[in-house]
Amino acid sequence: MEGSSLLVYSASQLQKKYGFKLMSVTEGLGKFMQRTGLRLNEGQLAAFRRKLRSVMSYDPDAKIDQFIRECVLEEKKVDFSKLIETKNNIDTLTGTFEAIDGEINELENILSLFDESKRKDNIIFADDVKIAYRKFLKYQEQMETAERAMDIAGKQIEEDTKRLKFIEEKEGKTSFALHEAEFNRDQMDCSKAIRDAEEALKEADKRKESLAAEKKMLLEQQNRISELINWCYEEEKKIEDKEILSSLTLDTYTGPQKENSVEHFAAFLREYRDTILGEMTRIRDIIRENDEKQRKCRQIIDDCNAKKTTFSEIPDWVSLKEQINREFQKRGIASEARFACEYVIGLSDEDWRDTIEGYLGQRRYTILVEPEYYDLSDDILNASRNRYAHLFNTKLLMKKNISPVEDSVANFIEVRNPVARQYFDYQLGRFHATTIEQVRKFENAMSKEGRVAVAMDGYFVRKDRIRYYYLGQETIELNRRKAEKKLSSLKEEQRDHREELEGKTAKKSYLDTQLSLLTTCNYNACQEYETALAEHGKKESELQELVDAQKNNMEYLRLAQTVSDLEQELVAIRKEISDMRADMSHQETEYNTNEKDYQIAEENIGQAQTALQEYRLQNGVICDKAIRDYEQYLENGYSGQGGTLKDRPRAERLQREVRDNLKEAQYRYNAVRTAENQLPVTEDSQASYQGRKDKIWMDDRQEIQEKLKEQTGRYEAIFKNEFVLTVLKSCEAARSDLKLINAELARLDFKSVYEFDVRYIRDGSDYEKILEYARYLKEREELGTADGQMTFDTMTSYSNDRGDELENEMKKIINRIVSSDDKEKIERYADYRNYMNYEILVSNDVLNKAKLSKQSGFNSGAEVQIPYILILLSALLMIYNDKNNSTRLVFIDEPFAKMDPVNVKIMLGFMKEQKLQMVFCAPDKTDVIGDECNVILPVLRKQQDLMEIGIVEMHENKA
Repeated sequence: MEGSSLLVYSASQLQKKYGFKLMSVTEGLGKFMQRTGLRLNEGQLAAFRRKLRSVMSYDPDAKIDQFIRECVLEEKKVDFSKLIETKNNIDTLTGTFEAIDGEINELENILSLFDESKRKDNIIFADDVKIAYRKFLKYQEQMETAERAMDIAGKQIEEDTKRLKFIEEKEGKTSFALHEAEFNRDQMDCSKAIRDAEEALKEADKRKESLAAEKKMLLEQQNRISELINWCYEEEKKIEDKEILSSLTLDTYTGPQKENSVEHFAAFLREYRDTILGEMTRIRDIIRENDEKQRKCRQIIDDCNAKKTTFSEIPDWVSLKEQINREFQKRGIASEARFACEYVIGLSDEDWRDTIEGYLGQRRYTILVEPEYYDLSDDILNASRNRYAHLFNTKLLMKKNISPVEDSVANFIEVRNPVARQYFDYQLGRFHATTIEQVRKFENAMSKEGRVAVAMDGYFVRKDRIRYYYLGQETIELNRRKAEKKLSSLKEEQRDHREELEGKTAKKSYLDTQLSLLTTCNYNACQEYETALAEHGKKESELQELVDAQKNNMEYLRLAQTVSDLEQELVAIRKEISDMRADMSHQETEYNTNEKDYQIAEENIGQAQTALQEYRLQNGVICDKAIRDYEQYLENGYSGQGGTLKDRPRAERLQREVRDNLKEAQYRYNAVRTAENQLPVTEDSQASYQGRKDKIWMDDRQEIQEKLKEQTGRYEAIFKNEFVLTVLKSCEAARSDLKLINAELARLDFKSVYEFDVRYIRDGSDYEKILEYARYLKEREELGTADGQMTFDTMTSYSNDRGDELENEMKKIINRIVSSDDKEKIERYADYRNYMNYEILVSNDVLNKAKLSKQSGFNSGAEVQIPYILILLSALLMIYNDKNNSTRLVFIDEPFAKMDPVNVKIMLGFMKEQKLQMVFCAPDKTDVIGDECNVILPVLRKQQDLMEIGIVEMHENKA
């Protein structure tokens, strides 16, 4: 009691006052179901409560669309929280992934600057080599010119000396003869016979001297040929006509026989020289091949020093991979083709390396792509010129269920990328890792010694054919060591080949010299000389006889003439001596000048050779190539690309700019990193940056990429199953419920028949596209095909192309919804009721399935209150009519607010006919309603939160 008002007990006060036990909601509802005879399960009870609540709380002023949404259809909203959570995870991982990719791109930029800097350095280096080689050639030419000039001057001096000596002797003899002649002239005259005899003797003397020279030439020829015969014997060459060639000075064979044998011998020597020349060409080719192999080895060593895996042996594979990646980049595909070996972190047991790498062979660098991009990559391979490169079908690979044996060889390979892991499991998973003795017990097995069994076919892996290692980061050091070992071997081979080439060159030069000295000779010179010698003696005797016989005859005239001739001859001889001495002085000056030039050029060429040797030690490959290019440039008449730089200052400026850019990029990289993560800012620290990039790509990027792929898959699964398909299922369930209500409405005996007309939205909006995609997914589920799997278009309503279009549209729509961060927008898309349009159709004596919203008086309230109540009651009757001997309770608040008394009586009659137990709450029309009620409970509201109960009226006769 408070003042004059009675207060209602609270729940706790009521329990305390009367000792009641109040049940929980679950217990109370269970008891209620039992007492009322409804016996509904949890799901049916929820629907029953919702329908009761709809009858109590419907808004008679609501539009048809609103009425059906809020009062007829159950509220079922898709839970977007998982989708949003997954999207946030994806965004976080994507941010991390982009940060990693950003760092990788930054490192790749720095590495490209390292490469560019090296290229610029190599350009300058090659130009330095060409300049040094040009100087070498210049000094070599100067030495050759000076040497030729010295040789000419020396020979001229030698000849002049001999000639001077001869002339001086001649002068002495002539002077003596002049004195003798003058003396004899004064004593006597000489005869003509004696002069003739003397002339004859002179001719005989000339003949003798000429034959003596020919004899000397023949003797030299004999000595030369004998030397060549001995040389051929050492070369193990069989000589024809050896006896004739050894008897050139004898009269055993005729002159033509000797000449023919010498000509054949010279032809044989020329043929052998040409053979040597061919061998020299072959050796030079071998040396060039050796140079190329050394270049590759040095490139590998440089790559290894820069922490790069070398793929110089597989240009086709590299070209195809780059071609695929260019197409990916062109299409905006955030993926990359890589060799299988690039995903390998390392081998857990190095003892197995040779066996595994030897068995896999080319399969180590098979190209792998993400499964969804395999078809595109395969098309690129089909159109590519690199037809012998290998591209693995990862699309089929990832569909296979591969279970490696417990002791599989694949366990030795450390890989994080799932595609690469599946690939190596496919290649090696079936092989048992066992001992060499146990291999025979398995169909597929391997031992570390290289013994393998493949489908029961046993053999040993050819470890000697492993040119380079590819599996794991440690292969960089292994390949470097292997390349250094091979380079050392190649240098030894080249040294041997160069020595062989020098030997061949010496032989060729020897033969060229000897062949040039083999001249045409008088092969009877020895015999003819003996004859001439005898003839000379005879002439000498004849002269002596004339001198003795005519000693005192007429000599005076002869001697007088002789004196005159000798005087003139002596003047000429002395003039020649003077000229000869002047020329010798000139030649000596020329010789000394060229000797100085030779010494200077010799000193300079030594410096040029030292510089070239230092360049070769720095980088033999570039050095040798620069020299070959410059030689080709010279052969082309100083034209082409092999000459020295035309603008050296520009090249040096570009070199400095690249170095500055590199240093700036290194500083930028370190500026955003902690001290322990900073890398050296030097020009020789490429290996550090390459190592950092490989580690990030192999470890961090692969891990994030896998998590991102997992979250993306979960995101798509939630989107499809918990959003799209759920919306469709909810729509279909609602349409089914409305069909049942339509059936119930059709059974009512009422002057007008009402029914629902519910249609899916078809306005081109995102709602329509989501429903279309849902039907597409449902169709695929019913056909049992997975996403991305090809189907026959004749079996489906949606072609594969249309399915792909829907997939892409849905990704855009869901990203737009989730990324909007608009709660109301998300709520709208989460409510399945927004995917349909609603209408109520009315049929009576005048209308046939006419749209209620189009009828006159629709907005008055009364026109819709009757169908609204009928619809809501029909929804409840669906439950009540399914139960025997149950209550048929209905609670309605202000049920007839918009109706006139006639319509109220019609509705009350309808409720009685359906045997509904109605509980009304009405502020007016109590006179009409009250007469039809069993119990009337009047309530008066005195204040906002205070009501007063009046006298209860019982109408037993209304039961």
